[in-house]
Amino acid sequence: MSGSAAALDLTRHLKALRRSGLVEDSHPEFDARVRIYALRGAPMIELLRWLEETERMWSEQLTAFKAHVEKEV
Repeated sequence: MSGSAAALDLTRHLKALRRSGLVEDSHPEFDARVRIYALRGAPMIELLRWLEETERMWSEQLTAFKAHVEKEV
């Protein structure tokens, strides 16, 4: 992949992340062509909560499945 193609791909990904609200960008005063991207905290907290809930659910399901299998043996 050429450098310009990689830069275009990166630009597309950053644009998608910005539109989704996961990152925000700013322009430094010294150069308006430069964009500085930063992760937004709130969406990351929501993601962590979802991951915790999903992990808890799967843990409970797998524990129940293990108990069922061991009871059958």
